[in-house]
Amino acid sequence: MTVSQLNEQAKTLLETHFSFVEVTGEISRLIKHSSGHWYFSLKDEKSVISSAMYKFQNQAIKFEVKDGMKVTVQGKLTIYPPTGGYQLMANKMLLAGIGELELAFNELKEKLQKEGLFDIKFKKPLPKFPKKVAIITSLTSAAYQDMLKVINDRFTLCKFSVFNSLMQGEMAATNICNILKKIDLQGFDVIVLARGGGSKEDLWCFNDEWLARAIFDLQTPLISAIGHEIDYCISDFVADHRSLTPTAAMVDLLPDSKVLTQSLDMAYDTLKNFINQKLEKCENRLNLVSLNLKNQALSQRIGNAVLELKHKKISLDNLVQTKLMRLSHALKECELSLSKQNQFFNLTKTMIQIQKNGKITALSELKSGDEVTLYSQNSKKQAIIKS
Repeated sequence: MTVSQLNEQAKTLLETHFSFVEVTGEISRLIKHSSGHWYFSLKDEKSVISSAMYKFQNQAIKFEVKDGMKVTVQGKLTIYPPTGGYQLMANKMLLAGIGELELAFNELKEKLQKEGLFDIKFKKPLPKFPKKVAIITSLTSAAYQDMLKVINDRFTLCKFSVFNSLMQGEMAATNICNILKKIDLQGFDVIVLARGGGSKEDLWCFNDEWLARAIFDLQTPLISAIGHEIDYCISDFVADHRSLTPTAAMVDLLPDSKVLTQSLDMAYDTLKNFINQKLEKCENRLNLVSLNLKNQALSQRIGNAVLELKHKKISLDNLVQTKLMRLSHALKECELSLSKQNQFFNLTKTMIQIQKNGKITALSELKSGDEVTLYSQNSKKQAIIKS
């Protein structure tokens, strides 16, 4: 036979007897080709085997593959006919000692934690009495029905809006991100992202990096209520609050109307007792003051004060009357004096006064040619004596 025939028969024989193998070893000489295919060696302490993994298969791996990593590879053995090379064709790769999903979860968690997406300083507080709540869940799920029971039993004064969404599968994370962006602009007090329990694979969409970043960018506080108490997702760490279950989310968010009613009753009783105590204290104080006033003969003291006030009023009246009489007498004297002056004025208004050189002079003392000034009550004139 030819060399090609030998290699083809050996290839067929090898693939027939080793159509599925699971091999654990350490990766070395890893080459990630531009075509997307991977070429590497798998080795242990004594041996090495050449391996390859095509693009459409290695795209499903959720952790970073690098040299020195111990992995378990599933695939088949074959021979590359042109060279006769014996190799392992891998179709699945798992980390040895740790699951693929768990590794991807830990790597993303560490990455986002370093970026600060889990930092408590970015956590928004939940409202004490929410008025408008958005719930993102599957309307056909048992978790949604459980949440409704808690809502009806606990607090019905809040308006709830439910947004139906995919809760598992490849498109779930994208679907949830789109809903979050939409409702973040609608003025809700809080958003509840809720899903019941399931396998790690079922809950994997809540470990999506872009969903985590969408939650972090929200202006509205968000509660992550995914799976059961033991289930942890990336959304739990980046959310403002993590609830153990969807039912627990309603308990964490909503006040208990029964407890509120009891609290109001207790507050009413406390306020009523406080007011009654205040009134009783004031009444006792008023009675004490009244008793003290009686003991001090207040009525008699008030009567004496009133009598003294009357005496002072009489004295004040007498003083005012005396003052008025004096002023009246003085006014009459002024009127009499004014009357006399008016009489004198009327008698003397036709009389004149003669002044010569600024001095009053009698008429008999004047000579012919003297210059004099004549004064009356309201005028004056210059004159010359002629004879």
